[in-house]
Amino acid sequence: MVLNARSQRCGECVRRGVKCDALQIAVGDLQALRLEEERLKFERDTAFEAAMAGLARVRELELRQQELRERGMEMVRRGLKSLDELDEAESNDRRVEKEKEAERTQREVAAIDLGSQPDDLFVLSPSDPFWASLDSGGGTQAAFQGN
Repeated sequence: MVLNARSQRCGECVRRGVKCDALQIAVGDLQALRLEEERLKFERDTAFEAAMAGLARVRELELRQQELRERGMEMVRRGLKSLDELDEAESNDRRVEKEKEAERTQREVAAIDLGSQPDDLFVLSPSDPFWASLDSGGGTQAAFQGN
């Protein structure tokens, strides 16, 4: 190692009192250093990718664990003895919901075909007190006539 910026000799050569060639590093030595640096960078990148894959796996397992916990609580709530029973019950729930939706759609189509309103729509008739509350004094208001 060179002692300072003004000196061209390393500490060991000064101590020994010999000519110093510290500044004349061999090209082969520089290439070896560069290759070792690239190898270490590759190993670091490989280790980083493995760590990221490990973290992704940990997250996936956490999500599966949470899902299992929630399904287990649902299984207990329904008084079932296995997750297979829960799967079957949920499948039945979905089937029943689809059937109800199909029935609702059929009722709406039938109501439209008959020219009536579906049961779940609210329609005001002209005799409804709502219209009386909007009384404008009877008759049609005259339109403003300007010059």
